[in-house]
Amino acid sequence: MRLLLPLLLLAPACPAAASETLSAVIAVTKDEAYRSSRVDWPRVEAEAAAVERAEGEDAAVQFVVRALGDRHTWYESPTASRPPASAATPSAALAASAAPRPIAVALPAAQGVPVLQINAWSGKDTTAAASSVRNALIASLEQSACGLVLDFSSNEGGNMWPMLTGLAPLLTEGKLGAFRDAKGAEVVIEKRDGKIYMDGVENRLNKTLSQTPARLPKFIAFAIGKRSASSGEITPIMFRGQSNVRYFGSASAGYSTANRAVPLPNGGRLVLTTSATLDRNGNEYVREIVPDVQTADPIQAAAAWINAQCRTSASR
Repeated sequence: MRLLLPLLLLAPACPAAASETLSAVIAVTKDEAYRSSRVDWPRVEAEAAAVERAEGEDAAVQFVVRALGDRHTWYESPTASRPPASAATPSAALAASAAPRPIAVALPAAQGVPVLQINAWSGKDTTAAASSVRNALIASLEQSACGLVLDFSSNEGGNMWPMLTGLAPLLTEGKLGAFRDAKGAEVVIEKRDGKIYMDGVENRLNKTLSQTPARLPKFIAFAIGKRSASSGEITPIMFRGQSNVRYFGSASAGYSTANRAVPLPNGGRLVLTTSATLDRNGNEYVREIVPDVQTADPIQAAAAWINAQCRTSASR
């Protein structure tokens, strides 16, 4: 008589289900990550589950992050809430800084041109930060009516809104740029009646910035470099295409995309790249900003350009 084995013994073993956290990471990255359409999700899901079984949850989440390949997404595990300073994210270095610099610092004038350094900033008191930027801008422009150098060459990011609202008097009216998500939807950033808006909603920091410079510069130059990252890139991009603005230095770090922090079931969080940044002309930035003039001494080169423009405009 032929023996029949129970069907249970003939069925393949079912793989262990992914953890709640890994499942959440996969779901949100598939739906919202800017580079989601470029990922082979069936393969990544299967390999991430295998990594989780072999190496644990954190390793599996990191595997999914690497699969996106966008450089600006990162995972903060509950056991190490911040990446080490050596991690390849500007926000990680900013968070690890023991003594952050003031957000705005007036540097010595270069060739008679005022220089305003805008530094990385991340904190709770955005009102004070925006006021610091605006006050420093007003003080800098008391020196000269013709030009201003904005030094973003060591700005590694953080919160862009104190930077942008504080510098708003330098921006022309109208559309400044936008964030475009993976589905093509855009959130527009604009300046109307001297105030900054996003998606039609006025930024709350506008209400705290009643003072404006008595005079505005005719020409504006940005100093950027490899340490300009994240918001230290996005803020200069909002000036891109403005007729009186030029960029000096070297290519920026290439973290010019927009992120969203996603809390995870395990107590950690995923900081996910969800959008590319657009300038006012619709040019997309997902990597570095390339300056108009490449130079090892951007502040001096910027000051020389401003002085030349001022001389030319004065002779007309």
